[in-house]
Amino acid sequence: MTKHEIREAAFIVLYQMELTGQEAAEIADCTSEAFDMPVNKAVLSLADKVWSKRTELDDIIGRYSPSRTVARISKINLTILRIAVYELVFEEKVPPKVAINEAIELSKAYAEHNDRVFINGVLNSCYKDSGK
Repeated sequence: MTKHEIREAAFIVLYQMELTGQEAAEIADCTSEAFDMPVNKAVLSLADKVWSKRTELDDIIGRYSPSRTVARISKINLTILRIAVYELVFEEKVPPKVAINEAIELSKAYAEHNDRVFINGVLNSCYKDSGK
C-alpha cells in the first residue's frame, strides 16, 4: 500500500470509529470488504495513534478553527484534520507540506468544496505556528 492509501484507509476506519465507538481492529474486516480496501498493520497503527491522541488533536484544531468550534466541525472534516494535525505535530518523518497536501486530497474525495478551504486554512495556521 502507498502512504496515501494507508491514510485513506485510516481515514475510513477512524470515521467509523467516531460513528460507532468500536475499536480499529473491530472495524478492519468490515472496512476491507465494504470499501474494497485492504486494512493492514500500518492502517491500524495510524488509526490507533490518531484515536489515542484525539482529545489533544481536537484542542489543537480548536485553536486554529476561526469560525467553528470542534463540536460544530463535521465528523468527516474532523477526521481529516485529526490525521493531518497528528502528522504535523507527532510524525517527524512526514514533511508538513505532505501532511497538508494529503489532507486536501482526502477532502477532495470526501468533503464539500467549502470544507476544503476550511481544512486548508486550519492546517496552514497550525503549520505556521509549529515552527517546522
